[in-house]
Amino acid sequence: MLSQGPARTTRLRLVSRLLVFMAALYSFCWISGFPRQYDDDELPPDAQKAKSSTSSIPYPVENDKLVVTIRTTASDAYAKLPPLLLLIGQEYHDQLLLVGDLHMDIGPFHVHDVLDRLDGQFIADNPDLGRYKQQIANARAGADMASVNAHLTQEEREAMAKLDKYKMMRMLERTWELRPDRKWYVFVDTETYLFRANVMACLGQFDSSDATFFANPSDPDAVDPYATSGNTFILSGEAMQALFVDRTTEIAVWDSRATGYRSDFDVLNSALGTEIDLSINGTWPGMSGFQPFTVPYGPGFWCEQVLFMHSVSTAMASDIWRLERDRQDNQHTQDPLLFADLWTRFLQPENLETPRDDWDNLSSGPDNSRWNILFEGVEPDPRRHHQRNEEGRATKGEESWEACQESCNRNERCVQWSYSSIATPNFNENGQTKCHVSRSMRFGASKPKADVPLENGTKAKQTWKSGWRKDNFENWARQQRCKGQQN
Repeated sequence: MLSQGPARTTRLRLVSRLLVFMAALYSFCWISGFPRQYDDDELPPDAQKAKSSTSSIPYPVENDKLVVTIRTTASDAYAKLPPLLLLIGQEYHDQLLLVGDLHMDIGPFHVHDVLDRLDGQFIADNPDLGRYKQQIANARAGADMASVNAHLTQEEREAMAKLDKYKMMRMLERTWELRPDRKWYVFVDTETYLFRANVMACLGQFDSSDATFFANPSDPDAVDPYATSGNTFILSGEAMQALFVDRTTEIAVWDSRATGYRSDFDVLNSALGTEIDLSINGTWPGMSGFQPFTVPYGPGFWCEQVLFMHSVSTAMASDIWRLERDRQDNQHTQDPLLFADLWTRFLQPENLETPRDDWDNLSSGPDNSRWNILFEGVEPDPRRHHQRNEEGRATKGEESWEACQESCNRNERCVQWSYSSIATPNFNENGQTKCHVSRSMRFGASKPKADVPLENGTKAKQTWKSGWRKDNFENWARQQRCKGQQN
């Protein structure tokens, strides 16, 4: 018996070890079957991109399901379309449409005259269409349209703007006719920059089988009704089908109705509401009338995605295109491009520490009234949502540009100021002032000396000087945490 003890012990140890090994193997197999969850930064770049694209976009938009229609005119087609088309990738050309008020060819692209189906008698009897008749006559005579339109008077430009009212619904009709049954339809003009990746990701959050109208309402009381809202709009495929397939009445009824409206956008808004009971779904600030040098950088913009920009020059469009290309090269395209990224690229490199003579940073502009800081003692208008209370008021700085600068420096919210030698409207309760202080930062542009009329009927030279508190703004910016921001 004694001699059998060690052997039995050895066998027991072997059995125990075998049981432990089998339990460990079972546990490993069981745990390995769990779905694995990782933080984005734990995944390799390709996996991060795949995860983002599949989980955050419930209704993906394919390239061939997004139609972009560009509005132009015979007066600017040859000048503005070629550089714009150069910046649009060839893979998007099949879903691109060019529409205007005269049949034209720009290289391989055709510009469709959407007014060519208007009733002849209607054209003859409508004074708003006099410019269109003359344009057709010039084209038939073989006139060089670029030369004909090189020196347009203000009256002629206003006449051309009236044509837009009649082009609006016909443009939609022609777009559906040439590119039916797509998911989304985007309508822009020749000075619009479309941030395609952001737009497609944004539209991917919405079901195109629902009738949807993305736009921003214009401000009819403003000097420029579209200065802040922009004039781009988007319609879902369902909305277009409701207009041109499901309806029994012809869209031509809006030819005569357009006469009574102030603008083309008013025609569109009324037609969509009347015909298919569709109202605006606002897209502020991603869709706006700003460009990188006019954006009011600050709260409300900083962490927002950029979808469209307006009044974009050819040079600026090229610079924005280069920014997008650099982001692709640096593999940053999995994150949306934000207004903060525009600041980093376009304004941060600028020398804003020294005030600039003959420069207007737009502190006094009509589209900056919501960011102007009220002076002490000014009674706020309770109807203005952006004016709160007495807190954060600025001292008046009318005596000199130095006094205006000091007014801004003393206000913790102020990040820029401008001073005009002659008082100008501040477009808020401050009224006519020389000093304009703002809590948004904008670059603006040069503003040469100019003669302006005075109340007594004489004229005087007006000069501008602008300055910024870049350090104050950057202190604020460093405290912001935008999801996915690339610096």
